Amino acid sequence: MGNIILKITALVCAMALWFYVISLKDFQLTMEVPLTFVKLPEALAIASKPPSTVSVTVEGKPLDLIRLQSQKQSAMVVDMHNAELGSKRIHLDSKNFVAPNFATVHYVEPDNQYLFIDVAVDTRIERSIPIRNNTNFNAAPGYVIVQQPKLLQEDLRVSGARNALTRIIDISTDSIFVDSIKASQTYSVKLMTELLPPFVTPSDTVAKIFVDVQKIKSKEFKNIPIQLIGFYDRALNTLSPQQATVEVTGGEKVIEAIKHNDIELFIEYNRFAIEDADSLAPTVKLNLPPDIDRSMSIKAILVKPDKIKLIKTHTDSDDKDEEYGI
Repeated sequence: MGNIILKITALVCAMALWFYVISLKDFQLTMEVPLTFVKLPEALAIASKPPSTVSVTVEGKPLDLIRLQSQKQSAMVVDMHNAELGSKRIHLDSKNFVAPNFATVHYVEPDNQYLFIDVAVDTRIERSIPIRNNTNFNAAPGYVIVQQPKLLQEDLRVSGARNALTRIIDISTDSIFVDSIKASQTYSVKLMTELLPPFVTPSDTVAKIFVDVQKIKSKEFKNIPIQLIGFYDRALNTLSPQQATVEVTGGEKVIEAIKHNDIELFIEYNRFAIEDADSLAPTVKLNLPPDIDRSMSIKAILVKPDKIKLIKTHTDSDDKDEEYGI
């Protein structure tokens, strides 16, 4: 038993000594680090697409290298305060390597080649680009979306290199689907800013979309006059009945805003001959404010009675009254 304890103790001591010796030596490590640009004049912008990371070799103590790689605190930093318009090849070396709190770790210049990046610089401008709504909303049963979901801000202000911004057509919202909505509300939806060219800065990263949802309601409008229109002898032709009840179903607030004189009923005289019928359904004209989307806010319009007869009170052939449509 004693021999086993001595052997374990000796092994632990040997391992500790080995780790101590190893820790005194410098080792090299190749890793990917971010490439960042600083101090670029406000009137200029990067117009090219340099890599977001570069592969570098660093040297230092083993424990420092392990900590550096795990904590991801290093980068290659390019000072652009002297940048000029046009393209330039920049040599990256030890002066660009930054590793805060790791003073013993340093950049190792490659033996057989230099590390270069190509950077193009252009004039910085600002412009507005349209926002494309890529969302989908559905109302809950018994409710209706009364107008197309509305972007509260229809464009996005972006800043960047002139030749990059002129290539941007629009920016899309994230593709989302929201179901069973029972109340009007404003949704914040992510903009697909990652699809913008590199180094283009958007003024915002979300779009606000208002969805107007109302409870479905029906309302009857009685004694709506029915007009017979077209070329005909008004003394000899009339409609029966001459008034009807119109039931309109749609968004609650939209229905409540409709007045009696907003509804018109009419039948064109020639339709009776064209359709070879003595009774027809009248055409309904519903006058709504221009900001209301009828196709979305109105779900149904029902006329009672559904068919209207044409009454002919006189004929030339027998000079007596005759009714059509009975």
